[in-house]
Amino acid sequence: MKLIFALAAILLSFPAVIGSAAGATAAAPHTAPAKELFAWVPAGGFPDRFPFGQCTWWAAYNRRVTWGGNAGDWLVNARAQGVATSAYPSVGAIAVYRPGGDYSSYGHVAIVIGVRATAYTVSEMNAPRWGEVTTRVVPWPDTQVQGFIPIRAN
Repeated sequence: MKLIFALAAILLSFPAVIGSAAGATAAAPHTAPAKELFAWVPAGGFPDRFPFGQCTWWAAYNRRVTWGGNAGDWLVNARAQGVATSAYPSVGAIAVYRPGGDYSSYGHVAIVIGVRATAYTVSEMNAPRWGEVTTRVVPWPDTQVQGFIPIRAN
């Protein structure tokens, strides 16, 4: 019984963390990453409505996103708004990954930060840990990617 009360006391002392992990909104308190990915990203990132800690939050932090939905729906939802998509990676593009496979049933998104002939590099959140920004090199071609949402001229 003492253990239950001790756990309850710990949980009550960290409501922002619990709320964020349990699907809180983008307005929940959080620590912004130390540095935006690109010079065009405003200080504090672009405003968005995605929950902090998720891959969609990090992508929308670094790119203006006007569509909604789970990560696996982003390519279709962006196209529906007339946003250009591509089958190939480019620096600054949002990579959209298929639901399932190595990703969740909701899909996954990441920001392309480098491209070579045989691989591309992404910056992402919630892979492999919730709320953490990481980078990884993805071999190209990539059978798990649905496509890319490249930067468009404004």
